[in-house]
Amino acid sequence: MKKFFGSALLLCVIVLGVSSGFAGEKVYKLKMATVVSPPHPWIVAAEEMVKQVKDETDGKVQITLQHSAALGSDQSTIDGMRMGVVDMVVGGTSPASTFVPEFAIFSLPFLFDGYDSFNKAMDKESAVFAFFADVIRERGLGFTLLSLCGGGVRDVSNNLRPIVKPDDMKGIKMRVPANPIVSKIWSATGALPSPMAWSEIYSAMQTGVVNCFDSSISGYYGSKYYEVAPFHSLTQHQFMVSYIAISDIAWKKLPEKYREILSKAVEKAGQRVTVVGSEFDKAKLSELQEKGLVKVNEVDAQAWVDLYKPLQDELATNLKGTKNGPKVLKLIRSVQ
Repeated sequence: MKKFFGSALLLCVIVLGVSSGFAGEKVYKLKMATVVSPPHPWIVAAEEMVKQVKDETDGKVQITLQHSAALGSDQSTIDGMRMGVVDMVVGGTSPASTFVPEFAIFSLPFLFDGYDSFNKAMDKESAVFAFFADVIRERGLGFTLLSLCGGGVRDVSNNLRPIVKPDDMKGIKMRVPANPIVSKIWSATGALPSPMAWSEIYSAMQTGVVNCFDSSISGYYGSKYYEVAPFHSLTQHQFMVSYIAISDIAWKKLPEKYREILSKAVEKAGQRVTVVGSEFDKAKLSELQEKGLVKVNEVDAQAWVDLYKPLQDELATNLKGTKNGPKVLKLIRSVQ
């Protein structure tokens, strides 16, 4: 009788082991944060990445995406990633420049001539990506850069009037991210920059704390900022540069085989962010126009270029917190 129960117990253990996929193999659960709300290219690409990683690891790496600033602001989620409280982040390089000052170079208006030159700079094999990955690692910032990517182009939106020329910005209170170079960029137009978190824009526009901001069309649409800023001007002054990163604490916990799967999935996600961002720009703005929710206007593009192109070298040289501005600007220009 004892032999029978012993055999039965062994059989149960074997069955339970098989049903779990790999007996005793650990399941890694990661939290990924982003401040934007759906629909948004970051979220579309991240959700695809989550599924790919789960499928290719047989469920042994499970990533939960928390959007709409559920895990905090841009800065707090990066802090959380550095401490290991947040495992991954998909966000914009502009607010991340608080931690990586060289990221601020991507805020320079009219830095890229088009998507071809942009994609060359963002490629994981490019000298631009290598520079940022190395800087983050060498400074021991607590996270690893996995991708640089797009997210659409940035335009100006406000609740006062159509913006056509830089002079139309004079005296307008404008929300900017916590990025010194962005404040300088908009001060050049005569605007009055006011640094604040992305999630605070809606209430700040309602109360008159600010009257204007710039954003990708995806961000404008997903966060419903058209409700408080119906004037949308097609300045297209900046290709939005996004990043995907992982906490060094989480990265070191993952076995090498899972790191490889995650790296490839993130690289694909970064490419998707850029493609979806371009698609969203066209589709979502057209939708808002057709519904009569926004008033879209063309701008005097040459007037904007004439203002900003000569400022690129000056702003790069005076980049706060680093002397690498001219070096990064040269790298970006060299791959175009």
